[in-house]
Amino acid sequence: MTWVADIPRRFVREPTAAEYRELRRLRGTQLPGLGVRARIVLLSAERVPIPEIMRRRRVSRPTVAGWLRRFEQSGVPGLLTRARSGRPSRVTPDLLRHLAIVTSARPRDLGVPRPAWSLAQLREYLVKTGAAPAISLESLRVALRRAGLSLKPARTGLAQKGATTMIPGAFEYHAPTSIGEATKLLATLGEDAKVLSGGQSLIPLMKLRLASPRHVVDINGIGGLAYIREADGFLRIGGLTREVDLEESELIRTRYPLLFDTCRVIADPLVRNMATIGGNLAHGDPANDHPATMLALGAEIVAKGVKAERRIPIGSFFTGPFETALKPDELLVEIRVPLPAARSGGAYLKLERKVGDFATAAVAVQLTLGANGTCEQVGIGLTNVGLTPIKASRAEAALKGKRPDEATIKQAAQLAADASQPSADLRGPVEYKKDLIRVLTARALRKALERAGGGR
Repeated sequence: MTWVADIPRRFVREPTAAEYRELRRLRGTQLPGLGVRARIVLLSAERVPIPEIMRRRRVSRPTVAGWLRRFEQSGVPGLLTRARSGRPSRVTPDLLRHLAIVTSARPRDLGVPRPAWSLAQLREYLVKTGAAPAISLESLRVALRRAGLSLKPARTGLAQKGATTMIPGAFEYHAPTSIGEATKLLATLGEDAKVLSGGQSLIPLMKLRLASPRHVVDINGIGGLAYIREADGFLRIGGLTREVDLEESELIRTRYPLLFDTCRVIADPLVRNMATIGGNLAHGDPANDHPATMLALGAEIVAKGVKAERRIPIGSFFTGPFETALKPDELLVEIRVPLPAARSGGAYLKLERKVGDFATAAVAVQLTLGANGTCEQVGIGLTNVGLTPIKASRAEAALKGKRPDEATIKQAAQLAADASQPSADLRGPVEYKKDLIRVLTARALRKALERAGGGR
């Protein structure tokens, strides 16, 4: 059947008396857009042509035709806003990362027999692989725009062989040689600047155009920010300390097993040779490993800006996905971990799909046993099961002051699972991830107890 509203000389069908009353009522409503839709239908019913409706209401032909079609098919209820199927509740960091990876590859490399991605083919691939169980074309377009991505036609001919689309945008490079010089630069450049330490997160994001800073401030030329030492009641770690230095430190291996466990499962040796602990924390990625570990250890961050130095408790440091409490002019210069008391132990357990991958889920545990065998102190941090790293406070409270027997461990593990807020993605559904947290928490608690000298 041909839709008459697509023909400028035709008009919408004659509304019934009840529909006229409802349309006039909706015409005066304050709900966004609803009044405009009612006026469009009423004008057409009064035999006002589509071009004239477009002029009066200042809307496009598809908008006019679309709402007339909805009225023709469903009456007044068709003008009401409908929930859009397939729109995810939120665009998760995992979905953005997956979109970046998929759109940077040629379809043929991923088993799709097409020379270039179209929006429909990309949606079909995402649904097929489980990255987005249901997503509309409009939702996918919004997600691509939010990620700063576009679907470009494939290059052809010999130039395509070995070619890559992962080219960062233009930026201005700065290499300060002191903290004072760096913080002044950051204060001047503001949000247009990004700090480069190890570069293992920033550089890939820039290649994929997920980050396009106008200025890059490389702080690797600043001396005195790479160290591991115990002083004044803290383990002090410089912000530029490489992961490999933590991994090879005898002090970390013998005194801080939780931190040792963590640095050994970060990415791969090539990444750990360059990545810094300060960059890992300042990046604010809930999938990174150190944030949960620092929550369990009760660490604090030392940040230095142009005017002052601040000490930020780790529980207040992560404010959102990829967001921290650092001010635009501040550098993370040191991490401080309280010295462990006698009979302390910790463990970090991580499940990943393959070596070097982000965690499907991970749990960090640090505890101290009293003389009577009860838990005097306990910290539990969760990785990649929320928009920020999660401190499982209720699970900690269930253990504190109690003997960590099997029943108590099981209760704490369930409370940790309840505290998690995972999203379904390629790594698994929500229920699976929550149960994974439960299992990993129980195992990490037993391992920490064993290291603390309280194992049975």
